[in-house]
Formats: sequence, C-alpha cells, structure tokens
Amino acid sequence: MLGAMNTQTQATRGPRHWWATWLGFWRGRPRWLRRTVWTVLVAYAAYLVLANLFIYAMLDRVANQRPDAFEVQWGRAYSLFPGHVSADQVRMHGQTRQIAWEVQADRASGRLALLPLLRREVRIPEVVATGVSGGARHTERNREPPPPREGGWTMVFERIVSDSVRRGYMDEVVLDGNGRASFGFSKTLRGGPMEIFPSSFHFDRARVLADGEEVFERGSLGGNFAIRRHSREQATGLQKLLLTDGEIDMDAEGSSLRVHTDEQGRFRMELVPGGGRLQAQLVIRDGQVQPGGSVVWSAPLQGQGVTGTVLDDTLRLEARVDEDIALRAQVPKREGGALELDAEVRLQGREIPLRVDLQALIPRMSGHVVGQWQFPSLAWVPKLFNAPDWLRLDGSGVLVADLQLADGQPAPGSRIELPQVKATALVMDNRIEGQGQVRAELGTAESGALETRIGVRMDGYSIAAAKSPSTPYAQGDNLLLDVTVHGLPERGEGLAGTSAHLRFADAQVPDLRVYNRFLSSQARIEGGSGLASADLRLDEGGNIGRGTVSVQGRGARMSMGGRQLQGDVAIDARLRRADLQQREFVLDGSQVRLRNVGFRDADGRSRQGWSMRADLPSARIDLSEPSSVNGTVKAQASDAGFLVDLFGGNRSMPAWMGRLVDSGPVNAQGRVQWKGEVLILDGVDANNDRYRLQARLRLAGKQHTGQLLAQSGPLSIGVDLRDGQRDMRFIRAREWFESHPPLLP
Repeated sequence: MLGAMNTQTQATRGPRHWWATWLGFWRGRPRWLRRTVWTVLVAYAAYLVLANLFIYAMLDRVANQRPDAFEVQWGRAYSLFPGHVSADQVRMHGQTRQIAWEVQADRASGRLALLPLLRREVRIPEVVATGVSGGARHTERNREPPPPREGGWTMVFERIVSDSVRRGYMDEVVLDGNGRASFGFSKTLRGGPMEIFPSSFHFDRARVLADGEEVFERGSLGGNFAIRRHSREQATGLQKLLLTDGEIDMDAEGSSLRVHTDEQGRFRMELVPGGGRLQAQLVIRDGQVQPGGSVVWSAPLQGQGVTGTVLDDTLRLEARVDEDIALRAQVPKREGGALELDAEVRLQGREIPLRVDLQALIPRMSGHVVGQWQFPSLAWVPKLFNAPDWLRLDGSGVLVADLQLADGQPAPGSRIELPQVKATALVMDNRIEGQGQVRAELGTAESGALETRIGVRMDGYSIAAAKSPSTPYAQGDNLLLDVTVHGLPERGEGLAGTSAHLRFADAQVPDLRVYNRFLSSQARIEGGSGLASADLRLDEGGNIGRGTVSVQGRGARMSMGGRQLQGDVAIDARLRRADLQQREFVLDGSQVRLRNVGFRDADGRSRQGWSMRADLPSARIDLSEPSSVNGTVKAQASDAGFLVDLFGGNRSMPAWMGRLVDSGPVNAQGRVQWKGEVLILDGVDANNDRYRLQARLRLAGKQHTGQLLAQSGPLSIGVDLRDGQRDMRFIRAREWFESHPPLLP
C-alpha cells in the first residue's frame, strides 16, 4: 500500500518536477544566449501577428490596385515563416488586349525569395497548387496595354506545380481530365520582356469538348513547351509560335460525324459520341514542325447526303512531316454513295500557319484533289479560279472537283462543278442573283495561253438596282453568264484580263414603273408588266461594254407631256460603246415602238390605234447625277395628232388644220434631250405629201413652252405656247417661227 502511494505522488508531482528541472537548466545558461533566444521568439511572434494581419487587412488592396488588368481573391490565407504564404480557394483573373483569363485553385502555397526584392524582382521558387482549373476567352472590349516604360518590377515564378489539374479552356474548346502540370515564367512589368521556362503537362482520361459537343474522350495527352524571352514588339498573339519549342503526344477516341439537311435546306454536320480516333505526335522548333511528326484522324460519317442518300462512310485525314507537310484526306468511293474525296496535297515548308485561313494556305499547296463534298460556304470558290470580284457565290452547296494544284494555282485540266449554289453578279450598279449551276475549268486558248472558263446558269433569278434589291427590273429562269479569265496573274499582282457574256430572254417584268429611274418626269410609265431580254458583253469590272437590251410591255400605261396614254411599248437598246470612267454610253441604232395606243386629246376626244416607231441614229446616255439622254430621232407615226395635241389640240385652229393632221402616216425627225425633270424636243420636222409640221418644245414640270409651224400648200399657221397659253400667228408665220432660236445648241 505504501508503494502505491509513492507511485501516485510521483505521478502528481511529475510535471512540476519537469518544469523545475527545465528552469534550472535555463537559468544555468549564459545570459547572452537567453537574450538571443527570447529575441528570436518575440520577433517570430511579431512576424506571425504582423504578417497575418497584413494578409488579412491590407494584402487585398496592395495586390489588386489594377483590377481591370489583374485581380486575385482568396478564402483563408496565412503565413508561418518569412516568405511563405498558403491560401485556400484562390482565384486570379485579368485581361490583356482582347484576352480575358482566369485560374482557380482549391489550395496554393508558395515561398517568396526575399533577397531578390532588393533588385526589384519578385522571385517565387515554387508554388504548389491543388484542384486547379482555368482558361481564356476572347472579349469584345479591347484593353490596350500602356506604352513600355522603364522601372518595371520583374515577376519570376520558377516552378508552379500541380498534380490535380482538372480543367482548362480556350473560348468554347474545353479540356478536362486527370492532369498534372509544371509551369514557370518570367515577366517584366511596364511592357518589359517575358519568357516561359521549360514546362510540361500530362492528362489521363482526357476529354475535349467544342461548343458543348464531345470531340475526343478517354485520351492520353501530354507534352512540353517553352517560349524564348521576347518583348511585346517582337511577337504578339500567334506570332509567339515562332519562338516556341515543344512536343505534343495524343492518343484519344473521337466522335463520329452525322450529316443532314435542315428544314431550310442548309447542310448541317453534328458530332456523335464514339467511333473516331485521333493519334498525334508533333515536335515544334522555332515555329516549324519537325520531320517525323504525324497526325492521323478517322471518323465515321453517318446520316443523309444532300440528295437524301444514306451515308455510311469513313473520313480519314493524315498529315505527315518530312521536308514539307504531306496531307491526305480520303472518303472511299462507294456504290451509290453521295460523298467522295481523295486528296493528296503537299504544303510547302514546315512553318505553322499563323492564321487558320484557306486563302493564306492555298499558295503553299501542290497536289491533286478529286471528289464531291458539301461545303457550308462556297464564297471561296471564285477566288480559286481568279474570278472577278463582281461574281460572288453564297450559301452552302455540293462541290464536285477534279483539281490539279501547283503552288496554289489550278493547273490545266482542273475543273469544278457546283450543281446548285446561290450566285450573285454586280453589273453597273445592278444586282443579279438567283440559284445557279456553276462550272469552272482551266484550259488553254488557241494562242496556247492559259485561260479559265466559268459558266453560270441561273434559275429563279432577279435583276434589280443594287440600292433597291426588293424592286426587280426582271425575273426569270435560264440566265446564262460566261466568264473568261485570260491567263493567271502572279501572286501579289492584279487580276488577269477578264471578259464576260451575259444573256437572258423573255424575263418577266412585274412592274414597268421600275424603269422610270431612267426617264424624265415628262415621260413616265404609270403601270403595266412586260418581258425583258438582254445580250451583253462585260469587262473585268462588271461594266457593260456592248450588247442589246429589249423591253416589251402590253397594255402599258404611260404619261407624256401631261397626256395619259395606254398601249403596247417596245424598246430595243443597242449599246455600241461605253466610257466607263465618265459613265457615258453610246446607243446608236436603238429603237422605240408604240402600238395600239389610246389617249384623250386636249379637246377631250378619245383617240385609239395610234402607233409610232422611233429610230435613234445617234443616242448618248450619261449616268452621272442628274442622268441625261441626248440623241437624234427618225420616226414614222400613224398621224401627227399627238404632236399637235402637245400644243393644245385643234381647238381655236382652222378646220383645215384638223383635216390635215388626220390625213395619214407621217415621217418625222428631230432632236431630243431629257435631263433630270426637263424634256426638250427641238428641230422637229414632220411631213407627208399633204402637209409639213415644224416644232420645238420644252417641258419642265407644268411649264410647257414652244413654237409650232403648220404648212399645207399656201396655207400656214404658227402657234406660240407659253405656260399652257396659246397665241396664233396667221401672218408671216414662217418668218415668226424662224425668228426663235433653237432650244438645243
């Protein structure tokens, strides 16, 4: 029992004994040592208090002085010793130019080297992060960096490591999986140089999505990269690839492709999980792919083609690198199949294209392409054959091709067919568009020179002024356009010589009033429909050089000098020559015909069956503002009643005058000009074997001014018209008429 009591006493007095023993030891140490230890302990305690107080109360304001460029946020953060910081729920984001970026981590800890701070350098030897994700996205707002300045601090992150990278993205392309990465970089602020140290990454069971659709899954993705030290002026954007060294290795299962045509007739392609595969091994040095690299992608094609044929094919794409980049694309031909492709192309050199632009790649291509394919846009096809800018293709469609390419240019024997495509041609400020069939082929002319022949046939076409596309001049089927490009221009030089032939017949003119833009207010079309035909030769600018245009209208309603007419009208315009710089055209030999015309004359009588044919031995059109027409006229009319009616009709005139005017066909000649709202008839001389009429007349709005001289044997009469008021001249009428000067020079 006494032994048990001694044991209990020792247990109770043990801590006191230990403390007393330690104090005895401590007091036995030298005073300088005790002071040093106490100083270190007090300093460490002060650091813990001040450093963590700074992190809690002030670090946010210090680190986020420019939140539009850079901002960091965290949950709980602390520091255990100088230079050390550990934080939970870390999020950093910022923007450079039009790239907004962000990085999140569940936890991050790092160490700050203190001595480099003396030389304005923030050096962090290592950061360890867990649960990492992040990415970048293009934005509409462009944040331009300030001009480079001296005195910027240098940020050096020697090594940022994580063995739990979850997700990364660039715009709508997302990569997720089980990832690990090591990354380091150096950046001098205020526009100074940057460098990415040798870095690496690896993902197991990687998955890639684009616009929410799974592209690859169950993949292994790894690689390394580094970017040499450079300034902003030396490389921006994708130009940084020219300073990049790296490797990438990927092996992943991919998606299949399902194609169909939607309710609007547009070709659609969708991704279907499973069935495909991607294998890639590439090495990049100084912006060039190194020999031995390869990319192989295969994907089943399912669905329905444009013609409704069921697709059951496999698309295979290969790229292999030697001294050039060899590309192979193949969809095997199948009996009754709607899709076929066999392309072998070499891309000259091993430089990585800095732009995903077919036009930039074409000059580097040589090879052979055969097949047919549905493209979402066919706008690029005319450029392939150096077609003029005024000929455009739009929308999706099937392309049937047999191309030989040499340095990006089609070689003789190449051809392209587009069975159905929306085609547009701009001809002299007029827009021609419709559903077309296009065939382009490269051959040789009789002289042996290269030439490209492009044939377009449009159905359901519409021709309208470019400024008023909803009001067509003509609509119809079977418009033919043949374009010949003479020779092939060298890259960087202008377009080769081009000529074109445009023709259509019996196109419907829904409303003849659309042609009023070429007429004066004194000669208008008030209504009616008709037919139009044309046969025109065009130059490389889409301008009319020569040709014919005809318009015919039945039962058309017209107005002339304030008189309302109704009848059949036909216009045959013959373009002989064009001054495209001055926008002036010669229409010598054109003709205008009026038949079965009815109108009510100035005396209130209804006249029916009047007809006229007007030949234009010379005619000029000036399309500058205001547009004008000048020419000479030779006409044959059923009678001269309409001319006399413009001077107020037969009322108040001698009876013999009315009998003469109705006495039968008459031949006439004269000069005509309309410019803007003014119509002038001058030097008019109409006669038959019974009488002669001479006249000059100016019509401007409601102001009608002119002189008329009528003669039959010894009888004559003059009519002076001023603003609708007539003054008769019975004595010396010829002398009076000739005393007035001509209206046109």
